[in-house]
Amino acid sequence: MPEKPGKTLARKNAQTARRPQTRHEQLRRLLSRKSGATITQIQKAFVWKPHTARAAISALRKAGSRVERIATEKGSVYRIADRGEDA
Repeated sequence: MPEKPGKTLARKNAQTARRPQTRHEQLRRLLSRKSGATITQIQKAFVWKPHTARAAISALRKAGSRVERIATEKGSVYRIADRGEDA
């Protein structure tokens, strides 16, 4: 007997909810924080070398995200800028 459409949708939602986040999604979430993240924080979170962290940020930019870099005493802080902010 075929399944009801509601059950199929519920099953797909359950599978999506259990899917682990990709590194790209994790990085996006890390950079979406109001405080952003430094290269050192990204390195520690993903066990990456500095050049890998910078390349991942570059990939986000190429994918269309507006990533801003702010110079601080602790080094550069990267964060995804809100769409409503002026550049």
